[in-house]
Amino acid sequence: MRVTATLFAVLALAACQPDAKPVQTAGPTPEEMGQDDPSVPFAPAAVGPASTYEAMSKTAMSFTPGKFTLTPTPQVGPNSPEGAVFAFENGITYETTLMPGGADMGDKPYDFARLFPSAGPFDPAKIVMYTVDKETIPAGTPNGGFCKTTLAFATYTQADTLTIAAFDGDQWPLKDDTHLCGTFAYSRVK
Repeated sequence: MRVTATLFAVLALAACQPDAKPVQTAGPTPEEMGQDDPSVPFAPAAVGPASTYEAMSKTAMSFTPGKFTLTPTPQVGPNSPEGAVFAFENGITYETTLMPGGADMGDKPYDFARLFPSAGPFDPAKIVMYTVDKETIPAGTPNGGFCKTTLAFATYTQADTLTIAAFDGDQWPLKDDTHLCGTFAYSRVK
């Protein structure tokens, strides 16, 4: 009986207490939200050296005769990937940003195996994707650029050959298979 009376007394006291207000806590810090500490200066990672290539395929010789230089560019911010500048002898220049995982995006990733000739088994891990941020096409350039307006590049390197697949459109991954502008093969200049 005492246990029952004690239990009722405890419940009556609990019911008479004022509502407890939740303790206000500060929101998560930027670091907890996945952002970098704004007080730490950003130092981009070092990039590799430039590489020079020479047009090898008929499409490459037609659109971009001669040589081109592929120059890696550093990150522009702490949460962005690095990029590259594709600068061709005929004045065409593409400023790009890497698109990590771009080759595998979408419900049905693009079938790159049919685009890139392979002397051995095709290795999709060798595909490097870039979004085109800015393209400079000099007036009077034969054939213009790779596309009317280039959206993205997929590059594939095998031995000393770099093949570029150029795509137009307004977003990646592509909704259909009609956005391939062409493939262009280049041989590394040693």
